Amino acid sequence: MDKPKIALAQLEAPLAPSFRLQGVDHLALVTDDMKKTIRFYTEVLGMALVHVRRIPYAPDRGQPPYDNCRHYFFDMGNGSLLAFFEYPSDAPAGNRDALGGMQHVAFKADRVNFERAQEQLRACAVPFVGPYHLGGRFHSIYFFDPSGIRLEITTDLTQPDYDPVSTVYQTEAEAREELESLYGSRAEADAVLRTMALVQG
Repeated sequence: MDKPKIALAQLEAPLAPSFRLQGVDHLALVTDDMKKTIRFYTEVLGMALVHVRRIPYAPDRGQPPYDNCRHYFFDMGNGSLLAFFEYPSDAPAGNRDALGGMQHVAFKADRVNFERAQEQLRACAVPFVGPYHLGGRFHSIYFFDPSGIRLEITTDLTQPDYDPVSTVYQTEAEAREELESLYGSRAEADAVLRTMALVQG
């Protein structure tokens, strides 16, 4: 499928949207074995299965190219859903490192549940790597679900619980250094910096 073409002028327009999103409603992923997916996400990760249905083929809406496709939803916490379509087992496999792909899904846990998650993965014989300290507040473990989707559980070990957004705020100097390397222009970096929430320092 061709990538949608976006005019350069659109990308250079002032960053001043007239609306505000409220976070993730649902992520829609693909499996070829819904039974294994249900077992993994309910028994290993403790998510509740909250909605099950079939959907018709609808090419005009970007729906899967299969008729009567299963579409199941899990509660991943804090008002967000994780959804799966069930594709035939001979459907082409995705590449998480390809352009346009989804590299991984990261779930938030507080400090206590980060430790419990590792115990649960061990008890269920699910291999994982980490925990790794990735800089700043990020401490993460990584593993795969039965469909080969890479998952991460991340936390801030310095406090019992945290707000993910405020923990990634940077100083102006930190953000400027990176943005100037992206744009090659102080003026363009300044335009983006004016839209960012920053910390003093």
